[in-house]
Amino acid sequence: MFRLAMLASLVAGCGDDGSSTPDVDAGVSAACVEATTYSNLAKVEEKIFKQSCIFSGCHNGGATDAGRLDLRMGASHVELVNIPSEVDPGRMLVVPGDAAKSYLLVMLGEIRPQDADPPTVAPPSEIGLMPQATGGALLCPEKRDAVERWIVAGALND
Repeated sequence: MFRLAMLASLVAGCGDDGSSTPDVDAGVSAACVEATTYSNLAKVEEKIFKQSCIFSGCHNGGATDAGRLDLRMGASHVELVNIPSEVDPGRMLVVPGDAAKSYLLVMLGEIRPQDADPPTVAPPSEIGLMPQATGGALLCPEKRDAVERWIVAGALND
C-alpha cells in the first residue's frame, strides 16, 4: 500500500499543481516517475535532452542559430561543463558539483534567478525558459531534479 501511495504522489508531481509556474511535461508522467532514477549524463542525454531539447532543430549541433548548443548524445558534456552561457556570459552553464552556480538550471527553471550564486536576473523574454517549444510548460520537476543530481554528483561524462 505504501508503494502505491508513493507512486501516486510521484505521478501527481508531474501534473499541473495550479501554481503560477507551469510544471507540466506534456503528459509524460511515466517519464517523470522514471526520471527519479537518473543521475548520470547518459540517461539525462537520452531521456531528457533527446526528447525535450534537440527536437525541431533546437540544440542539435548548432544547425540553427536558435540552438547554438549541441545536446545530442555524446556531445552535451563538452558543450555544457565549464562553458560560459551565451545568455549570461559571466556564468558557466554547468559548474561540476555546484547547482547554484550552474546557469543551465536557471534556464530550465529548476533554480530561481534570485537563488543562483550569485543571484542573477531571469533569461530575457525573447529567449525565456527552456524548453521553448512547449507553450511555456517546463520540464516536470523530476526531470529538472535529474539534471541537478547529475551536476551535484560532479557533472561527469558518464
